[in-house]
Amino acid sequence: MEIDKERREHSRLNKELKVDVRRFVYPLKSQRIIKTKCLNISPGGILLEVSEKFKKGEKLQLTLYVPGLNRHHPSFFKVFESSINQSLLAVAEVVRSELKGGTYQLGIKFLNIYEDDWQALYNFLMKEIRK
Repeated sequence: MEIDKERREHSRLNKELKVDVRRFVYPLKSQRIIKTKCLNISPGGILLEVSEKFKKGEKLQLTLYVPGLNRHHPSFFKVFESSINQSLLAVAEVVRSELKGGTYQLGIKFLNIYEDDWQALYNFLMKEIRK
């Protein structure tokens, strides 16, 4: 009997974080911001809970709010900043969309994040996962 292997490349952290979602179409400023939360997150993607439907393959702009994110930054931003509302910006893609209990759960894959921001997110997640 074969054992199903975990298909995910990264471990996920069950952590509720605030996220602002915009559809990635031009002009970006005209796109409505959908305020939501994540259900879990990894260095490669995020599971969101939203009230409206998104299609698989749809591109998104995400602002992910991670308290204390800059403490994990590899650069000089580590010091002298308030930990409130620290965020990173990501371009992402919907890889899965399922209706569950009146809301949609979106499996999101990160496509593009500034390298230093991704490293800070990775460091934050690894520290939280080890706890």
